[in-house]
Amino acid sequence: MTIAGLVLSTVALAGCSSGGTSPAPAAAASPPAGSTSSAAPSAAAPVAASPTAAPLSFRYHALGKQEFIDQTLSIGNRGRTSVAPTLAITAVDGSGKDLPDVRVTTAYGSDRGSLVVQPGGGFDVLAFSGAGADQVADVRVTVKESAPADLPADASLVEAEPADAAGRPMSKFDAFEQVVLNNPNTTAVSVRVVYLVYDEPQPGKSQQAVEAVPIGGLTTVPAGGTAAVPVSGEAKAAVQKYAHGPAVSVKVYFSR
Repeated sequence: MTIAGLVLSTVALAGCSSGGTSPAPAAAASPPAGSTSSAAPSAAAPVAASPTAAPLSFRYHALGKQEFIDQTLSIGNRGRTSVAPTLAITAVDGSGKDLPDVRVTTAYGSDRGSLVVQPGGGFDVLAFSGAGADQVADVRVTVKESAPADLPADASLVEAEPADAAGRPMSKFDAFEQVVLNNPNTTAVSVRVVYLVYDEPQPGKSQQAVEAVPIGGLTTVPAGGTAAVPVSGEAKAAVQKYAHGPAVSVKVYFSR
């Protein structure tokens, strides 16, 4: 599979491979809060941001590199501080026409103000359902709100390690019982963890995260320390159901 675009920093796109961080593809236009922009590489032009809005930009990638997540939305942040945007994301077909019957959901909550995006950028993982989902070629993004977030601009990504009840490391493919978070930063950071389950598409088709199950809630990991997030409820049921399956991942992202 191929992926278009430049490079954003400090994001993890690795999909079915274990752990690992990799730069995400870059975004294109720069819409202010309340404005609308196509995520297509050639569809948008720079727009002057309002004084309260971070200069955000977007680019949709149907296909990722081999072993990397498909159907990602790159979110560029050309501001100097971290922000938590609330996005409205509309699926469009190859001609740019809206697909009103297609529901767009996110794994990291950029449509709910849950994802914190550092300067440079980040990404979210999209899923499409409903009539016409197989016609999605791009997305149109509206920035409904962009709130400031208390996250250092240079914060490094927190590492997530599946473990058994005693804290012994396990594979993401196992029926793990907790996720141990390791914070390499000199300040405490807040994150969320999500368990992703992917479909197995035909060659040339994009792979979709058909399940995005939160593990625990908002977790603050102390500076240079660790935090353990138990796997319970819906997350436990999902892990037990899909353990030893071919396509799962455990992802951690900055949140609020």
